[in-house]
Amino acid sequence: MKILVVKLADLGDLLISEPALRSLGLGFPKARIDVLTTPHAAVLLPDIAPGAHALTFEKASFDAPGLGAAASLRSAASLGARLRAAGYDRVAFLHHLTTTWGMTKYRALARATGASMIVGLDNGRGAFLTHRAPDRGFGYKHEAEYMLDVAVAAGGKPTHAIPVFNADQSPLPFDLPGSFVAVAPVAGAYSPARIWPAGKFADLCRQLADRGIKFVIVGGSDATPAARTILNGIDRCAGIDLTGKTTIGQLAATLKRASAVIGNDSFPTHLGAAVGTPVTTIFGPSNSRAWKPLSRHSTVVSAGLPCAPCLYTGYRLGRPDGCPSRTCLEMVTPEMVSTAVLEQLDA
Repeated sequence: MKILVVKLADLGDLLISEPALRSLGLGFPKARIDVLTTPHAAVLLPDIAPGAHALTFEKASFDAPGLGAAASLRSAASLGARLRAAGYDRVAFLHHLTTTWGMTKYRALARATGASMIVGLDNGRGAFLTHRAPDRGFGYKHEAEYMLDVAVAAGGKPTHAIPVFNADQSPLPFDLPGSFVAVAPVAGAYSPARIWPAGKFADLCRQLADRGIKFVIVGGSDATPAARTILNGIDRCAGIDLTGKTTIGQLAATLKRASAVIGNDSFPTHLGAAVGTPVTTIFGPSNSRAWKPLSRHSTVVSAGLPCAPCLYTGYRLGRPDGCPSRTCLEMVTPEMVSTAVLEQLDA
């Protein structure tokens, strides 16, 4: 048995596919399971699905038709030939068929494999699927649950939908405070509208520092400017900047050692939840019902405006850039977030 799982995603989205991959591994312990994902996200695979094999494809060249369509089609044709030669029996798409282009490209991918069983979420665009899991729109259930539905429809075993990441507890190459809160102040490039202003993170960290709480700022190098803003004017003994200084394994180990994690709708908050640390996530335009970090100790802080979420709602993509004023984020105060975090620390 050879199974192809399609999840052309960034780090956070691949991480929350872990329950679906676990389900397939339980259902087909002797099968070869390949995961088609992006080069950027593929580094996660050994930690969330140790028995699976990564196939990488740069999804940016496949996301939309345009001036580079000819090159994109050549790249896609080469991928299709690789998939056909692999001889897959089943293909599981862990994606919504949100747009006409999305439906077109996944249908072409399905046909290219030649597999007899094609499984995915169906919102009315899935005529090419042989087996379906109902898609009732973004936020009807969590994305991890939707992907698990697809895995079970493909023959996987039912399992819990909370993603798990087993963090390495070996010594780290840097010192951490004995007790600290991890702060993740940025989010991925896809939707900058998810990012709570760095100045508000700075005010939040001042409040934590005034209570004697130490914090560690985490994320990639893109989070370094925000880290500088946060640390400016605060006693350097209260905070440590690890932005751009950790591997994914070291980040996971750091979050596992933290008393709590605070951040935007982003990979570090999902990773914090997956290693079992209490997480407080700030949501603005994105859909918390679909993408909140899923764990038993996950708190969402939002302004609760009637216009939010405006990104991924119902069957529509919505507004990745949010509205010009981004009122839903501006109305989230440091005091609101501090209250949520302190409740978690006191629990």
